[in-house]
Amino acid sequence: MIRGQSEDSCGKSGTGETPPQKRKRRGGSPAARGKRSLARKSTAVSQVIHTSSFILFVRLSMELI
Repeated sequence: MIRGQSEDSCGKSGTGETPPQKRKRRGGSPAARGKRSLARKSTAVSQVIHTSSFILFVRLSMELI
């Protein structure tokens, strides 16, 4: 293991970077950062829709019982 790195609970060593440092390292153009942001928002919206659809399905199933 490289000096200054520590192992997490899974035994994998980290880079020692804080989350802001990781974001800065990712970099890219403003357009690329915008696309990543939209992709995260799209994923979050999809998860909400999927979860609400599942809840509706469970409620309807419970009414049939």
